[in-house]
Amino acid sequence: MKLCRVLSAVALGWALLSAPPCRAAGTEDALEQARKRYMTGEREYAAGRYWQSAKAFEEAYDLSRKGDLLYNAARAYDRGEYYVRAIEAYEGYIKAGMPPDVEQIQKRVAELRKLLCQVSIITTEKAYVYIDGKEYYKTPMSGSVSIDSGYRRIEVRAGNRFFAKEQQFVPGEKYEFEAVFEEDRAGVPSLGFAAGQDVGEARRNARPLAIVLGLGGAFDLAGDNFPPHQAAFVLGAEYRVKEGRRLALDLGLKIPFELLQSWQNGGLLIGMRGVLFPVARLPLELVLSLDAGFAAMDYRTDAPVSSKWPCTSPSYLPSCTVYAFRLVPAVSVAYRFLSSFEMRAQLAGLELNAAKPMFSPRYTFGLQAAYRFQ
Repeated sequence: MKLCRVLSAVALGWALLSAPPCRAAGTEDALEQARKRYMTGEREYAAGRYWQSAKAFEEAYDLSRKGDLLYNAARAYDRGEYYVRAIEAYEGYIKAGMPPDVEQIQKRVAELRKLLCQVSIITTEKAYVYIDGKEYYKTPMSGSVSIDSGYRRIEVRAGNRFFAKEQQFVPGEKYEFEAVFEEDRAGVPSLGFAAGQDVGEARRNARPLAIVLGLGGAFDLAGDNFPPHQAAFVLGAEYRVKEGRRLALDLGLKIPFELLQSWQNGGLLIGMRGVLFPVARLPLELVLSLDAGFAAMDYRTDAPVSSKWPCTSPSYLPSCTVYAFRLVPAVSVAYRFLSSFEMRAQLAGLELNAAKPMFSPRYTFGLQAAYRFQ
């Protein structure tokens, strides 16, 4: 099935642009409003705001009763991964007039149903249930309801009290939560989400500061022990300075340490992280980073022998310290388990230390834990 019915959409746009002269004034006003909502839906879809696009198409359908508008709404929901709403819109489109591609649409609906999971909210109070800031259901519930799989935030609100749960939901699984309400003293959910706000955007924007702690290793690529293989540790802080739907930019400060094999290294690095969100509604990040600063490289006389030692050996001094400019480009992945906590894996990094004599490059890797706070 085509992702967008370009010809149908264009024809529908022209249909809404013109109203037959025999129509009553009220009908003409309704079609004019439908045309405007249709154009809004097109703009929102092009901008990647699929929920807003679908809502605009649904409003245009309510005004014009043009069945193809329900298909446009379904495609917008589908593209935005709002699968529960997409199923409803697809089925509404079929009921509106049995389209020629009904078998393909039914096949897509069956595929989407496999991506849903079942959730039960246990409470006897009358409240509204929001999924990712969008209103879906009411309580008390007579049974389980369908929600989209993926990383979601469920919020149940009763007046100024609320219950919230944020986690990964697996397709086909069943979940049950007992709603224990808390007072909403600030007037917004405690995890930093506002009603109507996209969960991915809100989750990232709410906590721009991060403290990072990591461990890993550095592997001597040249094999001349200047410096040798070592265990690596890092302590750092970051601030998210720019946030988009798919991209983000962080600035950071790191204090690295390397130990073992009679070498003790430390440094201070300032860095930049370019972050890509490959899946809109999954808390996964792909990261390209570049850190630069200085390092103090100290080794003792019993360190593994290297032809590059700047200090004489044997030496009257117990150790020798060399200062270097350090540059570290790296590729990493990160996964957000909670709004405040994420784990990172540095897949590949290249440590370059410029001094006289020149240090050998090292391959770096490691795991990091990051705690985010406001």
